[in-house]
Amino acid sequence: MTDRLDWIEKAGIENMKMHHSCADTLAKEAATTLTLSLAGMAGGLAYAAKAIDAHSWNWLSFGATIFTLWLLGASWYVVAKCLMMMPIPQVYNDPKNLHAPELEFDDLRAAELLGLQIRIDAAAKRNALLAGRLNLARRLAIASPAIFIIFAVAWWVLGGR
Repeated sequence: MTDRLDWIEKAGIENMKMHHSCADTLAKEAATTLTLSLAGMAGGLAYAAKAIDAHSWNWLSFGATIFTLWLLGASWYVVAKCLMMMPIPQVYNDPKNLHAPELEFDDLRAAELLGLQIRIDAAAKRNALLAGRLNLARRLAIASPAIFIIFAVAWWVLGGR
């Protein structure tokens, strides 16, 4: 039974380490998405600020203002929902939780494997949640040109020219 427990334990620990690596990748991808959103927002802000300063609104400045506000919202979403720290279950259990002299060692290991599975499931759920949020943030960012077009055309059609 010990060989079997060794094999299961090794597989479980590798699985948990993979979830930690995935969490790191998600954090890096969220930071990259934020950087790109902020860069786009800065470009839109240049047009919007120019219009505000000159008191001269047209389809371009109106579209740029809405585009900038849209990317501001997308950037906020990335920070609030993807980059804020969320706990992730640890790979290994605390020694105080593993010390149970009343149990046989193999029984203790089997019980710890059940705890490891619970931690793996929690880490997978956390990563899936963050991945979904990051995908939404990217969809919001990629929609920004469409938002610009919709509001610029609306300004034009409604006679703002």
